[in-house]
Order: sequence, then C-alpha cells, then structure tokens
Amino acid sequence: MLDPIAMKSDTLFTLRDTLCAEAFVEVVTPVARRADLGPGRRAPVDLDGGRFLRAMIGPALRVNLEYHPRIFEIGPCFRPEKPDHLHASEFTMLDLYVAGEDFEFLFALAERLVAPHIAHAPARISVADHIRDQFGLDLRREPLGDLPERMADRMNLAPRTPFRDVLGQYVERELETQSAGTAVFLTDYPLGGDEPCARLTPGTTATINRFELIVDGIEVVHGYEDEVDGAAFAQRARDVDLYDEEQRLAWEAIDEGRVPATSVGLGIGIERLCMAASGIKDINRFLQSPQF
Repeated sequence: MLDPIAMKSDTLFTLRDTLCAEAFVEVVTPVARRADLGPGRRAPVDLDGGRFLRAMIGPALRVNLEYHPRIFEIGPCFRPEKPDHLHASEFTMLDLYVAGEDFEFLFALAERLVAPHIAHAPARISVADHIRDQFGLDLRREPLGDLPERMADRMNLAPRTPFRDVLGQYVERELETQSAGTAVFLTDYPLGGDEPCARLTPGTTATINRFELIVDGIEVVHGYEDEVDGAAFAQRARDVDLYDEEQRLAWEAIDEGRVPATSVGLGIGIERLCMAASGIKDINRFLQSPQF
C-alpha cells in the first residue's frame, strides 16, 4: 500500500540531494510578505504591519543570486482560491534560480530532477508550432496580430477575454490533453500569457523561453529564462496586470548591478510531483496533518 508521507519524504530528499550535488545552496525567504498584490491574489495574515501569505516564492528568491549563483528553496505557498483535488490551500513548492545559464541547461536540469520520479521520458510539444498549424500564424516571424480574438472565438469565449486567460484555456484543452498516459514538455509559448518574466526567444517575434512539464494531465514543473530587458519585462507584466512591488524591487537590484540579469528559474510542485509519480490525482493524499 502506498505510504504518502514516505513518498513525499523520499521525493524531497532526492531533489535536495541532486541540487546539492550540483552546487546549489538552499535558502529561506519570507513566507509572509509585505506586498499586497491586489484583490484575490494573496491571503492576508494578522501580523504587525499587515502581511500577505505568498502564492509563489519568486522574486524574493531571485535577489539571493547576489550572494550565490545557484540557489533553491523548498517551502509552503498559499492559494486564496477555493481548493479542489488538484489545488490545495497550502502546498509545497521547490523554486530555484541559476545565474549565467541558458534555456537548454534548464531543460536538462528539469529532466534530471524529475526523471527519478516519473515513469515516462518526456516528449516536447511546441505551442508555437501548434498555433501555426491551427491558425496559419508563425509566431517566430510574425506578431500576435488578431490571434487573441481568433483563439477566443475558437474557444467560444467572449472577444474581450484577456489573452492570458484565452491562452491558458487553449493550452489546457488542446495541448495538455496530449499528456494522457505520458509526459510532455510544452514549450515555445507565445507572448501575452501569465509568465511575463520569461525572455523573448532571441531571433523571434512573439515566442518566449518558457516551458511546462505536464504528466498525465497534471502540471508538475514550470521553467523559464528570465527576460534581460527590464523595460520590456515591466511593460509586458503591466499589460497582464502582473507587475508588482516585488518585481520592482528585484529589478532595482538588477539595475544596480547587485543581481545578474541573465538567469533561469524553475518551479516544481512537490505534491503534484508525488501525484504524477503515484498516479493518484488527489493532492489531499499528500498533505500532512490536514485536521489542523
């Protein structure tokens, strides 16, 4: 019989062991953050001065590249939305950043971290290629143009639906389903989605260096190469209402030369990885002491 606690423990041990062998340093950043990201983005806590529980580890981890070129953190994150069988109110994330490495390095690192835990060797599916085949638009050479409206129409969504929401539903319905019974890396995402910090792929018009690993319909890993153009990042983040005080502080450190602009970042949902490894599609099986 599956022992969820032992599986989660073994998973964490293996991930830490692999990262430490590759010269990563583990750090701890604040779980209760000062920045209010707006309605519904973070759960508030009653602490001196007011705080908000982080929904991701993100920028507060990246600024530690000032001290070490390879860093990671494993810790709790919190969702203000209602939980379900794939989403918990409190869950565990592994996030890491590496200075001076490229996108292909990140792919290889993700595979090394995840391979011991899943039964499938991941294939790669290009989101940009799928869009080209479906809409006749090559995002490596052409801008988005009217793609948001055309994609919304295909998904039976209102024409003014934000593109980040349209793209999320499109990927979920048309591409994540291709992971049934196997594992796939989705890559070559278009601009305008929910990862504005990802770098515009050099030599392209509208694709970014971002990937997600989907295992049998479950998103387990996301990774990206950080955008090196601060102004471009800030504008893209504002366009999708994702530019905030924490992003500003991180870029302040980059502009001052304390933190390198060239870096890659990766996130792994620990309970999600356990779900993918076991085939159990219920995140609650991997949460400890739920009665508290």
